[in-house]
Amino acid sequence: MKPSRSQGGFTLIEVMAAFAVFALLFGVVLQVLSTSMQNTRRAGDYTQAALWAQTKLDSAGLEQMIEPGRTSGRFDDRFSWTLDVSEEMMFDAMGVDVVDLPIALYRLELVVEWGDERPREAVFTTLRSVDMHWEERQRAGM
Repeated sequence: MKPSRSQGGFTLIEVMAAFAVFALLFGVVLQVLSTSMQNTRRAGDYTQAALWAQTKLDSAGLEQMIEPGRTSGRFDDRFSWTLDVSEEMMFDAMGVDVVDLPIALYRLELVVEWGDERPREAVFTTLRSVDMHWEERQRAGM
């Protein structure tokens, strides 16, 4: 009797083709996971920068009067900041300069920077109004 040639198994070529497909798909999955982790880290950094910026901008004008100029500092060992304050001109609805109001309007631009190998930054801008006669009212109230 002649032995049968059809046995239930895979040929070497089929196994190698399956392994090649597996390796290719595994590489793609690793790349997707790596990109996802980088994006998660970047989103976390931007969130932290936004929280630091909110803290800094919320405290502007509380400890001392807002004045035009540039200041800078560090939040921690990773995040630093630069604050530019400039006075804005105020106009009424017809475009006329409003100079008789007892307030001043300031533009605050805060730049938060972080990262060593690939520096990143986020810019936050807001407007603040300041009562021009605040100090006089404080003295009169004492």
